[in-house]
Amino acid sequence: MNNLLEKFLPGTQLTVGSHKVVILKYIAEGGFAHIYKLHHPCYNLSNNFEYTDIACLKRVLVKDKAGLNQLRNEVDVMKKLIDSPYIVKYIDSHASKLSSNTSYYQVFVLMEYCSNNSLLDFMNLHIKSKLNEYQITKIFYQICLAISYMHYLSPPLIHRDIKIENVLIDSNFTFKICDFGSTSEIINPPNSQQQFYDLQSIIFNQTTPQYRSPEMINLYSNYPINEKSDIWALGILLYKLCYYITPFENYSNNEMAILQSYYSFPALPVFSKNLKNLIIILLQKDPIKRPNIYQIIHYLSLSQKINCPIVD
Repeated sequence: MNNLLEKFLPGTQLTVGSHKVVILKYIAEGGFAHIYKLHHPCYNLSNNFEYTDIACLKRVLVKDKAGLNQLRNEVDVMKKLIDSPYIVKYIDSHASKLSSNTSYYQVFVLMEYCSNNSLLDFMNLHIKSKLNEYQITKIFYQICLAISYMHYLSPPLIHRDIKIENVLIDSNFTFKICDFGSTSEIINPPNSQQQFYDLQSIIFNQTTPQYRSPEMINLYSNYPINEKSDIWALGILLYKLCYYITPFENYSNNEMAILQSYYSFPALPVFSKNLKNLIIILLQKDPIKRPNIYQIIHYLSLSQKINCPIVD
């Protein structure tokens, strides 16, 4: 579908919702989206552009109204999360038909620009030495604060696609969660065959295999998809921050290893017992035994000798 989207050239002026923007450069593409860096200007008295800020534009092509509704859900989620300093900020959005003779829509989502790229890029910069425990704790702490903002909403929001690739870094080296296309409220266990198939399809299409929790794989377990599924994914992310691989990817029967929470710790790099114990606690196969996000942040706050910034 990306063939239907011509790339915007530098200098192209666009209107996104109530904001007029100017394309600076094309950054990347992925799936059915183009990502741009742009000026997010305002007009001065002489009606010329006065550049006041840099922003990011995600331009997404969707083939039908179902896809459009999914993007609208993502935008609605971002609007609810705008006050967290650890979540990429939403600015504005706009959707329109690509042309009159097609069913395709294009959606513009204007958001905060994170100038220090992604957590994956940051890890690759340190691929020889790997990250040290201080760096890992700092990064993971900020990610947990982002997730706490989601989990303490009423009703709670479940990210459902927490992973290294969905963390960006702003100009102050704050680590921020992004990509809310899979986010939902709590999903109760299916009580009919149709609900089972529907949930199976959602998990297959909207989650990342290596980060799926046991209850996402075994839908007959009668557990909801709730905050504890995010906690599991945080455990996978923390393991990958430490060892640059996910804990189950080297097993031939990947799903069985996840269901049994069967993994091991590499001999190197060496990390403290406290950090490894945290991974063990997060990756418990029984979701009821996993901690909630407050307990994780409280644990990390104690280890850093700082006050816990949230209350349960």
